[in-house]
Amino acid sequence: MVQDLTFSEHVFPFVPNELILNHTNAQSHLIDIIGLLTAKGDIIEFTKNGKKCSYIVIELDDMQEKGKIHCTLWEEFATQLVKHMEEQPTTEYILTLQFAKFNLFKGTMGISNTNHNSIMHINADFQEVKDFQKSLIMSGVPSANQVTQIVAELAYSLEEDLINNSIYKPISELKETFEVGTFVTIGTVIAIDQKNGWWHKSCKQCFTSLKEAENSYHCAKCNSHPLTHTPRYSINMKVANDTDTTIFLLYDKEASRYLGISASDLRLTQLTKGGVHEEYPTELNALVGKKFLFKLIVKMEDVNAFQPYKIVVAKLCEEDSVMNKFLEKNNIHEVRN
Repeated sequence: MVQDLTFSEHVFPFVPNELILNHTNAQSHLIDIIGLLTAKGDIIEFTKNGKKCSYIVIELDDMQEKGKIHCTLWEEFATQLVKHMEEQPTTEYILTLQFAKFNLFKGTMGISNTNHNSIMHINADFQEVKDFQKSLIMSGVPSANQVTQIVAELAYSLEEDLINNSIYKPISELKETFEVGTFVTIGTVIAIDQKNGWWHKSCKQCFTSLKEAENSYHCAKCNSHPLTHTPRYSINMKVANDTDTTIFLLYDKEASRYLGISASDLRLTQLTKGGVHEEYPTELNALVGKKFLFKLIVKMEDVNAFQPYKIVVAKLCEEDSVMNKFLEKNNIHEVRN
């Protein structure tokens, strides 16, 4: 990663998206690219051969109207992008990636960074980026370009992720752990905690929960005061196995996928029927009584609190074949009623 941004002219032989999409040899030369960030997934974390790994999938548009490419950023490149977007929110993010490699995934060619050679810059102050910004204006791209959310495409199957690449912890260990990380467990949703509601008011741009402000809301992440909000799921599920119970928090993306309806649409249905904020929608009962493999992210909230951690659901899986393989691998013998 380079700190000195004093570049000579025409240092980047940028390869257009059209050539990348039509390229056939993923093992060939390294390339330089430039593009507008139009969509991003979440950082995916997993363990392979005892080593913790992470990546994020993003979408880049070179504004030549020949297609967008997927770019996989690994390790510190992924965290660099997310940190930059959190600390320096703006209307557009222009990325340059030097010494990128071709990356073929599911039949479509894209790119990714290399472990040692690649250099990434975000909204760097040099002439190539300024020229690219001019092309955005000429193309009629809105000044407030919105980065959309995409589902990060796994470089491995869900089965491999849950069974081979994730650390198993039973609910009893999850409750006692002070270890922040990603884990997998098995259990049954026995109830939905209705006391804490089922949705929250979030920022339309960054998904962060909003705080009430006079005649508006406040988003601490964007440092903005939007007049409207977007409802997003925040469901507290009571989950049990044969020996213990605890609360898992199910957020918007995975809740929407499983329930088949967004929190915004479900809330609108409530209001259309004359419902109120506290009313519990029966649609959430689709979760109750279901057994899942849970991929979980444990986050420490307050080490001095009675429950210092928060357990967030990253993925739900109810495929019998995957659960049976998981039980067999971890030598789990469930009690049959």
